[in-house]
Amino acid sequence: MSLDQFIANVKSSGLARTNRYSVFFNPPLQKRDAQQVLLYCDQVQLPSLNFSTIQNRTFGEFREVPYEKLFGDISMSFYVDTNMKVKLLFDKWMSYIQDPTTRTFNYYDDYICDMVINVQDLNDSTQYEVKLFECYPKTMGAVQLDYASKDVMKLSITMQYKYFETSAKAQLPTEEIVTTNDIQEFVDNFSGYDSSVYETGDPAYGLPFDDLNPKTF
Repeated sequence: MSLDQFIANVKSSGLARTNRYSVFFNPPLQKRDAQQVLLYCDQVQLPSLNFSTIQNRTFGEFREVPYEKLFGDISMSFYVDTNMKVKLLFDKWMSYIQDPTTRTFNYYDDYICDMVINVQDLNDSTQYEVKLFECYPKTMGAVQLDYASKDVMKLSITMQYKYFETSAKAQLPTEEIVTTNDIQEFVDNFSGYDSSVYETGDPAYGLPFDDLNPKTF
């Protein structure tokens, strides 16, 4: 690719910015405050992915062969509001994982939730989505208090999760969203999307009409 082609591609499609994103999760406690807390999320990471490998040789040189997939934890940072709702949400979430009095741990399914990270363009349209499954806060960082500082208080959180899935997204003129998963579903079940479904909504023809609407988060 020549320099002119590179410049033309950048002008036509642009480059992704690190400050265009949104985060969604629904913790087991204080759900009504979660959306407000997420507005204070000033930093988040797209998750890392690694393979554990082992040396294998059938003939000639060794080859590194993967045998296990490893998902790295993600770090998040939050501005802390005057009412300390951000801090209180994670305090209570971590106390829900282990009771601070009895020291007993809660059931795993009771303190986890899924989390979605959307990467957006300059028009706030989602272009890429990461969904992390079975998330919970693993580490809550210390907050430094200092008479000599006038900085805004920030809270760092490390989130543990089981695995993640990614998908590209296409924005329609109606601002509805179609994911690559929707497209694959269309390919796998083409007969379910014929005109008879739109006319009758009969599951006998495939998916009901309501299931055909583009999925949004």
